[in-house]
Amino acid sequence: MDAHGEIALLWEGDLLTVNAKGPFNELGMQNTVAAIRESVLNKNLKAWRKIEFWDEQTLGSPKVIYLAEKASKWYKENGCVASAVVVSNCIQNQIIKNISNNTSMTFQNEDAAVNWLNAQIP
Repeated sequence: MDAHGEIALLWEGDLLTVNAKGPFNELGMQNTVAAIRESVLNKNLKAWRKIEFWDEQTLGSPKVIYLAEKASKWYKENGCVASAVVVSNCIQNQIIKNISNNTSMTFQNEDAAVNWLNAQIP
């Protein structure tokens, strides 16, 4: 099986930017979570923030959503103090609300997400 879904990661200080593109399958999500975990562990921060940008096709199966929910818990347990997701549609918005256990906020635009994240600086 080929991995579906792509991410690009960028750190600016304590802020991790994740650009997600396309629909994700299980292998794609497993690879994504592994890449983010490795990046976080290599950065070795006690507290950090995350912003994600999802394109219109960023979705996944129930198994993918379950893996994302587990990852969300890992992020919080490993220092993520604030997580913002800039979504492209209402389905993505609902997915984040269902899986994040109030650990992520969703936004329709980057400015609102960045303003909220800047207010969350530890």
